[in-house]
Amino acid sequence: MLVVAALTWPGPRTVVDQLTGSTRTEEGRPGASAAGLAALEHALRIGESLGGKVVAVTIGSSSAEEMLREAVAAGAAGALRVDADLTDDEAAARALLAAVAEHHGTPDVVVFGDDSGDVPGFLAAITDAAQALGLLELTVEHGVLGGLRRLDKGRRERLAIPMPAVCSVEPVLRPRRAGLPAMLAARNTTIPVVRPVVPGWAVRAGTIRAYRPRARILPIPAADQARDRIVALTNAVAAGGSATVVTPPDAAAAADLLLDYLSRHGYLGDTT
Repeated sequence: MLVVAALTWPGPRTVVDQLTGSTRTEEGRPGASAAGLAALEHALRIGESLGGKVVAVTIGSSSAEEMLREAVAAGAAGALRVDADLTDDEAAARALLAAVAEHHGTPDVVVFGDDSGDVPGFLAAITDAAQALGLLELTVEHGVLGGLRRLDKGRRERLAIPMPAVCSVEPVLRPRRAGLPAMLAARNTTIPVVRPVVPGWAVRAGTIRAYRPRARILPIPAADQARDRIVALTNAVAAGGSATVVTPPDAAAAADLLLDYLSRHGYLGDTT
């Protein structure tokens, strides 16, 4: 049984000076987010209940290793950092799965915080795993993984989640505090680093042209006259209506007839 706590590393952020408009780059908040800490605590509890191994994983730079060491101090059996700058959520999910499979095998349960974007959805689709999002609770009873999800109007929904499973939790669970001996021991923990090879997009540029929708397949009208076939194809004569041939004396009179027709059929509203 392998349980993965997928932690989100905030990374650097761009700060804009409101007076001058200049920008600068600052490091993100230290450590995991509240949702990430809740995901770690849920993963540790699941690992304890099922007798499984818990591994903390994140995608980020070397600055994220301190966060992983804190997860090891809290009780994770191992940690793994994926060294990649991935802005595409599907590529991030594939990189995370490849890194975990290379070092630890196929995960049975992956727990994310609810601030992980679309990565959990892509990971569940890639692995064909059950997915449960927005969980307030994630527990194990009699060997069955269960969750509690928030619904509208104050209602709740209880789930029985089959494994393998990908879950994301809200930051409502307070994480455990690591003891001093574990914190000191984790300071010397070597964090394995995986640098996945993510294939780029194969984009082929062609000739720029206007959009042309596909032609619709229409039944062949049975009328003998060309005018009757055009009326049948265009549905110009509505049910209960009739066709009228007009011979206005000039362009102004033709425009008046057309405007009157559009107004009577509700296309122009009240023109008075």
